Amino acid sequence: MVDKDGEPTEEISTKLSSESKLEHDFSTLVIVPNSELQDVPATRTSSINITKQLSKIISSPSYPGFADAIEMDVVQRLSKSHVNPGDVIELVRLKDEGKFQEAISFVEETQPTSGKSHFAFAPVEQIMQQFGLEDITQGLTSSQVALNSELYGKNILDVGHKDPIWKIYLNQFCSVVILLLFAAAIASFALKNIVEGTFILLIMNINAALATYMENSAANVLDKLAEMSSPCCTVIREGVTTLLDSKEVVPGDVVMLKTGDTVAADMRVFDVMEMRVNEALLTGESEDVKKTLEAADLESPFSSNLCFASTSVTAGSGRAIVVNTGMNTQVGKIAKQLKKASEGSKLTPLQRGLNRLGGVIGIISALVLVTIVIVAVVTGFDDPTRPNSNKVLSIVLLAVGFAASSIPEGLPMVVTISLSIGAKDMAKKNANIRKLPAVETLGCCSIVCSDKTGTLTEGKMTATTIVTLRHENSGATAKRHLFYPTLGFNPLGGVFEPKDLTEDLKTSLTLHAKNSQSFQNVDKNVCAEGVDSLNSKHIKTCMLTAYINSYGTRVETDKNGKWVAAGNMTESPLVVAATKCGIGNVLDSNDDTHDLYQRIDTLEIPFSSVRKLMCTVHKLPEENLYAKLNLSRAGSTFTHIAAIKGAPDMLMPVCSLVVNGSDDNLFIDWSDQITKGKIPEESLKIMSEENESLSSQALRVLLLAICPLTDSDVESLSNCEDADGRLALIKALPMVFLGFIGSIDPPRHGVKDAIETCKRAGVRVIMITGDQKATASAVARDIGLSNTHANSSRDSTVKMSHLPDDGFAIECNALHISHSHLNGYLPEEQLDYMTRTYSVFCRAQPEDKVAIVESLKRQGYLTAMTGDGVNDAAALKTADIGIAMGINGTDVAKGASEMVLLDDNFCTIVNSIESGRTIYANIQKFVSFLLGTNIGEILYLTISILISTLPPVEALQILFLNFMTDGCPAVALSREPPDDDTMSKKPRLPKQPIMTKTWWIYGNLPHTVFEAGAVICSILLALYWCTGVCTLSGLHDQCKHIILKDHENVEHNLVYFCKSYEYRLTREYKGWVTNINYYDLTDLKMKTFLGAALGKVEKLTPSSPELHPDIKKSFEALKKSGIPEKFRKFVELDQDGWVKPLKTQTIPSNPDQLYGAAPPGFYDITGRKTIQARTISFITAVWCEMLRAYTVRSWDYFFKVFNRNPWMHVACSVSATATFAITIIPKISTIMHTVSLTWWQYLFAVALALLTMVLDECIPKVIYRKMIKHNKIDN
Repeated sequence: MVDKDGEPTEEISTKLSSESKLEHDFSTLVIVPNSELQDVPATRTSSINITKQLSKIISSPSYPGFADAIEMDVVQRLSKSHVNPGDVIELVRLKDEGKFQEAISFVEETQPTSGKSHFAFAPVEQIMQQFGLEDITQGLTSSQVALNSELYGKNILDVGHKDPIWKIYLNQFCSVVILLLFAAAIASFALKNIVEGTFILLIMNINAALATYMENSAANVLDKLAEMSSPCCTVIREGVTTLLDSKEVVPGDVVMLKTGDTVAADMRVFDVMEMRVNEALLTGESEDVKKTLEAADLESPFSSNLCFASTSVTAGSGRAIVVNTGMNTQVGKIAKQLKKASEGSKLTPLQRGLNRLGGVIGIISALVLVTIVIVAVVTGFDDPTRPNSNKVLSIVLLAVGFAASSIPEGLPMVVTISLSIGAKDMAKKNANIRKLPAVETLGCCSIVCSDKTGTLTEGKMTATTIVTLRHENSGATAKRHLFYPTLGFNPLGGVFEPKDLTEDLKTSLTLHAKNSQSFQNVDKNVCAEGVDSLNSKHIKTCMLTAYINSYGTRVETDKNGKWVAAGNMTESPLVVAATKCGIGNVLDSNDDTHDLYQRIDTLEIPFSSVRKLMCTVHKLPEENLYAKLNLSRAGSTFTHIAAIKGAPDMLMPVCSLVVNGSDDNLFIDWSDQITKGKIPEESLKIMSEENESLSSQALRVLLLAICPLTDSDVESLSNCEDADGRLALIKALPMVFLGFIGSIDPPRHGVKDAIETCKRAGVRVIMITGDQKATASAVARDIGLSNTHANSSRDSTVKMSHLPDDGFAIECNALHISHSHLNGYLPEEQLDYMTRTYSVFCRAQPEDKVAIVESLKRQGYLTAMTGDGVNDAAALKTADIGIAMGINGTDVAKGASEMVLLDDNFCTIVNSIESGRTIYANIQKFVSFLLGTNIGEILYLTISILISTLPPVEALQILFLNFMTDGCPAVALSREPPDDDTMSKKPRLPKQPIMTKTWWIYGNLPHTVFEAGAVICSILLALYWCTGVCTLSGLHDQCKHIILKDHENVEHNLVYFCKSYEYRLTREYKGWVTNINYYDLTDLKMKTFLGAALGKVEKLTPSSPELHPDIKKSFEALKKSGIPEKFRKFVELDQDGWVKPLKTQTIPSNPDQLYGAAPPGFYDITGRKTIQARTISFITAVWCEMLRAYTVRSWDYFFKVFNRNPWMHVACSVSATATFAITIIPKISTIMHTVSLTWWQYLFAVALALLTMVLDECIPKVIYRKMIKHNKIDN
């Protein structure tokens, strides 16, 4: 049947509502009584040979293949439930032909497929009995379906499996950082630091739980998307033809196959109509296999009367009985054998970039880490916040902190989750992403090659004009009439002369149609009842031809009373137009036109993109009379006619006769055929002019013709081997031109704006269509398509003088040598010139699409290609992004694509490109966010060690930063809406790194420096305000120590006096105070006195006048009476007068019996105040990272996009609240080594972070915008 854009025909389907797409149940989409389909055969299409091109494409280095369809690590696990056996076989066949052949041979031995196999050799009746199929015309009963399903299981073709939750959870512990943390936890337990080790394990498990939840959610998203693209299968059950999800098929089911179907299971064929199947997946052979009722070769595998799962029907139709399902099919068993061999590189370009980035950072960080640890060991690093702790533990925790801050271990998972969530969002906008990498690829798409009909246009054609040509006494005359009204598929209307269609009449006719009134008695209707003029007879003869030829298309009302079409979209306007002429059963259920003109289905010549025509043969109810056209010819008796419709440029050259009219009679003047053998030049010129005129009005033009046949002619047709043979015979017989039908297919709403958006985005749109040049050019101009993005300047190095000068539209025969599709293609440089010059390619064959895409890819363009037919599969595979139609697309096209348009709308492609760019931009944002903050952590930790000050954050706090504080904003960044200039930038280059030079210079590095500077300033100032010193040596010098041995002779460095300074800012006092720890012999314990003296007292003794009176009083008594006798063997006074233990004292097992010094593990005043200082710097670090999440969102000022993503406010609120909570909740603050701060200390910590935000906004962003303005860097 005649197609759209020169493609194989497809059936019109009902759209699914966008709201229900993810949840839609595909198990029973269409249920039609089988009896109703007996006279409506499936579309049969002959296919050109595209499999050679497929083999060439698949084996080429540019083919992305299955290796890029399954993600690394997380994506691999997400995709495990979607590993298609066909992909496995295809990949292994390309990688290792030997393993492929070994698997074929092994499976052939266990489950033979030759003509001698059981299912190929056994009678159909025996197979029916085996599976409980009683009546082949009625199909299985419900009870038998249930039984067979129980016996044989679901028809699921899958070599993968979805990991259970527990396994996903355990997989989270396989990263380098988690293993390092686990080692740190073990070290903590070994060194008897139970609390620290427990908390490390807790953080690890919380992180694993969150990651498991996100990963499982993403896997569920992919499950939903896979369900949406799951192929369907037409089966007969209990006499009802039902469209089922292929998973529901069971052995014994009777399946109806047609062109474009993917075979759902292994089947035995019992009825075929020129059916050919592409089995290259299993055989590696490029030729399609013709299916027969009996095995053509008993010895060769893959018998011709068997169809195999995952192969595709490329031509014809048939019926078959399912014999094997699921992994018991041939493809399932072969894939099982090849599963291990299919494993290989599973990284997408994006993830390779991430790995390279993470690898470089990891190596640099490792070198820094080793250096820092060596420095720490050599200098005897001792963390003052952990008094008397094991130095080994301090260094281990320092190393863990560096490792946790340096390795961006979360990037692959976060990126994958972002892609899967993005794919889910795109599905809600009618774009079903079948292969996850397509999400990232869309972002750099630079050319979209699109079909016209149904994609750029609505695909709902309406016949508007009919042109007839007759020879009359006055000569050849063309008559143009209009169908009116044209209300979609509403068949109420008539045929009028243009001069009669005044505005008043149009208004009246429209109301008449809306009131569902008949047009058979409407005035001025040329085809009204009782009108018997030559024009009426000629038009009715013409439309009768269109109607009986379009037997497979119906027009009817749906449950809402709306007129809809079922069948071929090109035929539906013909059926509607025929009804307006009073022909057919649309409005008259008693109409017997199809019975009068009985069709001989075995003589049909189905449509193909090569033939561009369709021919059906019908028996005449009366010899030599077709409708009102007299066919009489001396010496011949015409008993049949061939009804033909097709492309004008294919049929005009073979038409040899036109209709004659005299008085009120229509007849054929056979003398013209005898004397001239072809249509007179005058008539041919009129026909060409009328065709050009209709095409220039953006009308799809079909030519209608008949070929009168004698019984002898019919017998000759019956003896022809195939459709091509019958076509050659028809062309050799006299063919009568009847007229042209012009149908309008209006542009889709929004397409013009979408193309304008593409122009601004630097995305070039190319229309590739099967239409005539005039029609395609008119439509292209209507939708604003031009060659704006093409390089239309003439290239002096390429000689192309034979090309049209408009530089806009060109017919695809110009791509071939001598302008003939029979010849090969022009040299590459000439093809490349044409593809970068022209924006509309007309009269395209499927192989032309492949050549165009290859040319564009050769020039470095990342190309998307749309398609819906079987023969489009090669082009879809060749393109970087294959886009199949979800409504009118075949299963074969969908299987070859990366993305399926659920609404067949070009605007969805543009929206998807914007979504792809947005997703990639968001990936860049959170990668920049995570890298900038992680590198900032490395930098300020490194600086702190090199300048010998306290590290601003410790290991547990870094874990909190990385796993808690950073996580929420990073997820929020992945949900950012598109920037205003998303579709105003040129497409990014496919090989462009995630973090470009621009991002590093103006984004990452400046923030890294600002954050490191702020945090270092924070720790230095905080240390100074809390302790009066800034260095580790200064901190250690504040305390007086003595080394004592315990009863096991182990030495301990104990504190007996400590002095520290602190700046206070209260209502009562503003200034410095001196805090001390001292041993009180009265209470026999170490005491801490905050504010022991006002001001900074350098040399503080018990007699210092600045000392607090309470302390002085206790020491005055001691000074008068001396040390009590019972303590003299334990303590003494040091040179400043403070109590000090004697070196001879042994540390008792009971710490309360230790005199003169603090017990091991005592938190002295310096340790306490350093924790306070570190809490300040920790809060500064947290807020630096939180505020970075706001500044990284846009290159514009942050306040301009402040409220566009409410999730960011939620995320940062959670992070801020969690940070504040761990400083005030007692138990948690102890574990995290934080303390509650005064109001001004909180403000100071946040103020320093705000300073980094101001610097981020005012320095790198301002410079960036100036550079963009002066075109010194790419945007």
